[in-house]
Amino acid sequence: MGVDVQGGGVSDDPSIDDDDRLYRRLSDNGPNMIAVDVLTGDRRPTSGAFKPDDDGVSVYRESLLQQASLSAADVVRAPQNLVVALPVGAVRSIRPLGVRDDPWPTRIPDEDHPRNAAHALINGWDGLSTSERRRRQKALAELPSLEFIYP
Repeated sequence: MGVDVQGGGVSDDPSIDDDDRLYRRLSDNGPNMIAVDVLTGDRRPTSGAFKPDDDGVSVYRESLLQQASLSAADVVRAPQNLVVALPVGAVRSIRPLGVRDDPWPTRIPDEDHPRNAAHALINGWDGLSTSERRRRQKALAELPSLEFIYP
């Protein structure tokens, strides 16, 4: 099983399949969240899009959303939101990051929305220096398997 994260439970739950995808909601398409390649016009999330809070990086598991007949559109809370998807296995390839379920988080807008049953966290950030944390944030943002899925 995973490593305990300061009493917060496991940092990685091996029962979550590597092929499951995680949806990350981005607040908007501004420069804090999205970088655009000036030559190709390709866009990608910035490292800031994966900045963890005290619990980790908030995501939603695609398989659990689908079980509830929900989609990426159900993850958004505002018209300017974007959603990216990345495979659990790709997250785990960035050591020491892992994924664990965190259903029904509290003290958030729309606590009772059905999407929250699929809430999970990318964790493994504890103990990393600021530069190491930023390197991992950048690695997440640059994963080749990451894709924009909404809108």
